[in-house]
Amino acid sequence: MATGVVVAVLERSVGPVAWGLAGAIVGHLVGLLALQLGLLVGAIALRARLHRVVIGVGTRVKDWTTPRRVVVLRAVPLFLSVSVGPGIAPARRRMWGAALCSMAAGVVTAAVVVLQAFASPSGFWTGLAVACVITVGHAFVPRKTAASTSTGWLVFKLPALTGVRAQQLDAAPLVGQTVDAAQEGKLDLAADLAARLRDEYPALRTATAARVLVLQAQGRYAEAMMVAMTIVEDREQTPAEAAVAFAALGGLACATVEAGQLDAEIGLGTAATAIENATTLGYPQHKLNGTRALHELLSGNTSRAISLARLAADSGDDRLGRADDLATLGRAHMTAGDNRAARTALAEAEKLVPWWPRVATLRSRLDIA
Repeated sequence: MATGVVVAVLERSVGPVAWGLAGAIVGHLVGLLALQLGLLVGAIALRARLHRVVIGVGTRVKDWTTPRRVVVLRAVPLFLSVSVGPGIAPARRRMWGAALCSMAAGVVTAAVVVLQAFASPSGFWTGLAVACVITVGHAFVPRKTAASTSTGWLVFKLPALTGVRAQQLDAAPLVGQTVDAAQEGKLDLAADLAARLRDEYPALRTATAARVLVLQAQGRYAEAMMVAMTIVEDREQTPAEAAVAFAALGGLACATVEAGQLDAEIGLGTAATAIENATTLGYPQHKLNGTRALHELLSGNTSRAISLARLAADSGDDRLGRADDLATLGRAHMTAGDNRAARTALAEAEKLVPWWPRVATLRSRLDIA
């Protein structure tokens, strides 16, 4: 009773429009949380591959990173972000089931909020209900971009996939084993599995991408770049797939130049074009900060490289990607003559992947220095 009086007084003083906007913000967050919690529970229950769980936004507070999964807690716990992909067979059925759990959680939450809005009519609850319903409904629209895949796409489009994209899901268990072996530093096993992928799925883009990762883990950047070009040149890929391919090629071209395996003028030109193409095709610009940082470093713009590499390392959640960005940061500090800062970046990278070629190379250079 007392709470109702307080709300009524506040509504009169603040105004129904302001309370409606406040409710809309809360409703949007509630809808997103319900969808992501449903996806998380579904993935765990059905044993879909759970790549990443990020709680909140802002500064990284704590992370529990393993070769197979990244769990990150950030400073402002407003959002939950869950990344699910194909894993053990039947991969498609497990992913579809996890998405169905997400959809169910969204529908139930929206229904509860709407009922509450009818039971306690006010500007706040009306805004909350409307925003929650719109957020959940928008998630049901099938769409797949370079940055994300909607619940609706997983529920309505995934079961009907045929041809090459269905074959990618069939190959997912072997691809996953290859990626896991590379992430864990078991390079002999990763190489054997990559050879199997080459023999069994010679033209499959996910299998080819796994082979590129293994070659990078071995420090064979020039070979990795040649294999990656076959993905970029695929004329049947969607714009979203092409955006990811160009983004990967940009970083790989820079790393190949850094390793002395490619002429700088050719490699940096290729990287610049790849970055531009990825951005044009919709790849999120902030996810290219690490590649831009290395490109700036190799182009002689050290201060710009430091700022971009720090941004990339702070915002990124992928284990190997963060180690790469920290290696770039360490190299940039070293180029600027600040070996102390370079060692700090190196220590952070070595906590993640001490054997990664760019991290190990930075250690060697600092030991000599």
